[in-house]
Amino acid sequence: MKNIKKYHGVVVPMVTPLSNDLSIDLDAVTVLVNHLIDGGCHPFVLGTTGESSSVSFESKVALVKKTVEVAKGKATIYAGISGNCFQESLDQAKVYTDLGVDVLVAHVPYYYPLSQNHILNYFNQLASAVSLPLIVYNMPMTTNMSIDLEIVDTLSKHPNIVGYKESERGEERMAKAIGLWKYRENFSYLLGWAVKSYEGMLLGADGLVPSTGNLTPQLYNTIYESVLSGNNEAAQKAQEKSDAISKVYQENQIVTNAIPILKTMLAHYNLCKNEVLLPMIKVNTINEQEIQAKINELGKDLKGLNSIE
Repeated sequence: MKNIKKYHGVVVPMVTPLSNDLSIDLDAVTVLVNHLIDGGCHPFVLGTTGESSSVSFESKVALVKKTVEVAKGKATIYAGISGNCFQESLDQAKVYTDLGVDVLVAHVPYYYPLSQNHILNYFNQLASAVSLPLIVYNMPMTTNMSIDLEIVDTLSKHPNIVGYKESERGEERMAKAIGLWKYRENFSYLLGWAVKSYEGMLLGADGLVPSTGNLTPQLYNTIYESVLSGNNEAAQKAQEKSDAISKVYQENQIVTNAIPILKTMLAHYNLCKNEVLLPMIKVNTINEQEIQAKINELGKDLKGLNSIE
């Protein structure tokens, strides 16, 4: 039986629900966070899927406050503090800590090109300056920089760095990383490559971070729990269905198109509105109808969408 580490399970990078005036839709935050918790998952606010680089500080605080209000004591709450200004990341960390978040997550600053030594120094300084546990987040799709696994391994020895969230593609890299920390009780590997969730769990990943989990938290929890219990058939079925759902918004799309489509899918099931922040563009009515037709083929309601039956 796999040893379950402190930071584990399905951690959903939550979209940021917005009202028509683009303020935080607090009612939708409540609905969405409860949906994730009911599906056996943990909320991760202000990541890439949450449009974090476009959300104002005031709105970030409102989102985090409501998420904590709904989820505290029911799930582990993750909050992103990524940014180009070190002091702003520290300011966010302080506020989120005071509000009751459990774990902080950060990727590299992305304006200047950084050497691996810059990256090592940055995370060492950040981890030493915040009071909450920190997870290092590798997201070359948006930062245009990859963190060498040797650097992550060095960072894993920092007493306040508790895990690594991997969103870089590459099966060899995934297997190597999982192998590095599989038996480290105080350091978790969280896989942010949804189509490889089943494979990653078989290799020994500690958790999954799928954006499609906004819609189908229970499906990803099925993958996670089924692999742990040895029911690989159920895990494979859940992976196949989640892949079909992910395809609706991800196939042939850049991330700035994929997120508005995902929000449109969520709106179809009354989980939030499909409003987005610039530079993203809201899905138009014609495309919205096409998306709804595709998603209806996969599940008429959320229960059906989350089921492998």
